[in-house]
Amino acid sequence: MSIYLPSSIGTTTNLVSFNDFNATPVYRLISKQPQRRQIRELDLPVPFESGISDFETLIGQTAFVLEGIMYPGNENEYDLGIRALRKISSLDISQDDILSDDGYVPYQWDEFTGSRILYVKVLYVQIVENTRQGLVQPFRLICKVKDPTIFGSELKQANTSQATPSASTGSALYSFTYPVLYGKSTYSVSSAIQNNGDISAYPIGISVYGPVSNPRVTNVTTGEYIEVTTTLSTVSNVLSISYDKDSLYVTVDGVNNLRNVTSASTYFKLPPGTSVISLTGSTISTGAYATLSYRDSYPLS
Repeated sequence: MSIYLPSSIGTTTNLVSFNDFNATPVYRLISKQPQRRQIRELDLPVPFESGISDFETLIGQTAFVLEGIMYPGNENEYDLGIRALRKISSLDISQDDILSDDGYVPYQWDEFTGSRILYVKVLYVQIVENTRQGLVQPFRLICKVKDPTIFGSELKQANTSQATPSASTGSALYSFTYPVLYGKSTYSVSSAIQNNGDISAYPIGISVYGPVSNPRVTNVTTGEYIEVTTTLSTVSNVLSISYDKDSLYVTVDGVNNLRNVTSASTYFKLPPGTSVISLTGSTISTGAYATLSYRDSYPLS
């Protein structure tokens, strides 16, 4: 990442663009690469008595710091620029991610291989106003990082509805599980996943559409699977699964179904490279399919 390439932080309601020389004022970054920092390294005046509990989680812990300089053209631009920086730390702003706490926003920048995103919560805008440099104003954005993972900006999706299902048929019905099928017909559908990043990634979300009973979504590459004891009678019945290191949601048609996840299930991650996911079930009919959304993932150095 070059400090001269464009980047931005925030949502449409509080967006600040860096290195955009056609905008006013111009915000120019000093940092080249997204880096984790220690609050103690920065000697920040952390307001212990402010009542903002987020700071307590950052004392002596990892933070993400954006450092830059604002170049306004006049006093009016100076005031507007300072106001925009302060608005970034508004905890009323949320990113478009149901798994995240309020206040997280995307920091997005360009690299020669594509765009990257890091989701951060700006807790503290450090601005020491003075007239030594005229209207030129250095600033720091002190951010909390929920997950120290850099994501590719493209939201990818594996969709098994685009695959040709394979069928297996048996001739007798038993109450035991055998390594081969007896007495039932099943269809399985699979799709490839390509994580071009360097580290394993949590899926953004998994959706399963019927008709299928006891659906199982398997990462064929690793052998890990998530299985839910439920019946999706038609394609309009949807099993939704979302999880990361801090949260877990399993619903059927919007109703909590977490209790029906089988004990042998694993909330798997997607390793770098190519993986294959498949959808199977105790009974599964043609037309059943699963989708899995994900992003390429890279470590925050």
